Amino acid sequence: MADPNAQAGILSLATYVPRAYHTAEHIAAHSETPAEIIRTKLGWYQKNVAGPGDGTVAMGLKAARKVMFCADMDPDQIDLVIWSGEEVKEYRNWPVGPKIQKELGLRRAWSFDIQQRCGTTLAALKLARDMIRGDDDIRNILIVTGYRNADLIDYANPRVRWMYFLAAGGAACIVQRDCPHNRILEGHYMSDGSFAYDVYVPQGGSAEAVTVEGLREGRQCLEVMDPVGMKARLEKLSLSNWLLCIDRALEKCGRTRADVGYLATLLMKRSAHDYLVGQLGLREDQTRYLAEFGHHGQNDQLLSLELGVEEGRLKEGDLVLMISAGIGYAWDVLALRWGPARDESRGA
Repeated sequence: MADPNAQAGILSLATYVPRAYHTAEHIAAHSETPAEIIRTKLGWYQKNVAGPGDGTVAMGLKAARKVMFCADMDPDQIDLVIWSGEEVKEYRNWPVGPKIQKELGLRRAWSFDIQQRCGTTLAALKLARDMIRGDDDIRNILIVTGYRNADLIDYANPRVRWMYFLAAGGAACIVQRDCPHNRILEGHYMSDGSFAYDVYVPQGGSAEAVTVEGLREGRQCLEVMDPVGMKARLEKLSLSNWLLCIDRALEKCGRTRADVGYLATLLMKRSAHDYLVGQLGLREDQTRYLAEFGHHGQNDQLLSLELGVEEGRLKEGDLVLMISAGIGYAWDVLALRWGPARDESRGA
């Protein structure tokens, strides 16, 4: 029978970060944006890029092998695989879940792929918790993600300057029924279809085939159709939508902003990051700005958690907010209690 009250948590997590990188100076040399603007106004100074052998799925598999080892998990214990990585991968129209099963020897599992741009892993975490509640046969879910949308950025195009930080990497985690620690609590998700046609790759889909002329013009890269209009509309909504999602997620947990102990966020413009940290009343050591990594897409929250543990920023008992945003446009917030599982009723 389904158990709507079943609990789930993150048993183990891991990331893979390529050694290759582009610095602000390198990007400035190939664009119209000075390195100082990248470092100060945009707020980051380098980003990871794929090296030899760093395919999107290959990077996800490197993280998945690490997470299976750290969890001491036998392959036959995995019941479900969710691929939450990007569409830019080794082959077009390639189902990745079965590839993960094959490489890791997950004979008992079944799999599927999902996509919400840079919000996909937070969507996968909520989905994993809800599937555990809906199916008694599911105990351990492996979520794997890889990202190398850096391939889609043309530094010579000033309209995509705000996406220069798109990077490359892999991440993975295991969500377990009745996990003794790192319990997934509640979240809030929203999307706005008015941004659906603002950012996409013009050529390569069924609407417009790849042509030699298009390749020369960079139409196989990401493009912003109305940069001025999009910026104006997004600036009115983005921060307020994040705060709305934060407050709704906390309300569902019976908590407030004052209870938050750590913010695991995607990389964003420094001023926006500082604003959200201020609105939550957090110190800088209660979050991790990914200035030396770039934006690893849907991997960012798992990378932030890993760094938070390694650097002593994330403590047992902390109420964690994981936040993301994806072009299209979507805003996601998911709450997590770090450390040993406990009764989450107010006052417990």
